[in-house]
Amino acid sequence: MREILRRFARWIAPTAYGKLEQLDLAAVALAGDTVLPQDLEQRIAELEAQLNELRQDNRRVTELYDLVFTRLRDENPLKG
Repeated sequence: MREILRRFARWIAPTAYGKLEQLDLAAVALAGDTVLPQDLEQRIAELEAQLNELRQDNRRVTELYDLVFTRLRDENPLKG
């Protein structure tokens, strides 16, 4: 029955279920007496990469907003 529920959850929400599985693996790793530094370093590197992607996306969005507002200000058809 559990396997059926797991398959259904993976089918319905694969991303969310994958994150839940990662949390479960992390909880099992932390429940044990040993936490491998390599695992922590790998997770930190992944988080840093994700953070850099978010920063780049934020910078692109800001540049696009600046472009739109500059164009609207300079080429406003309602301007008299």
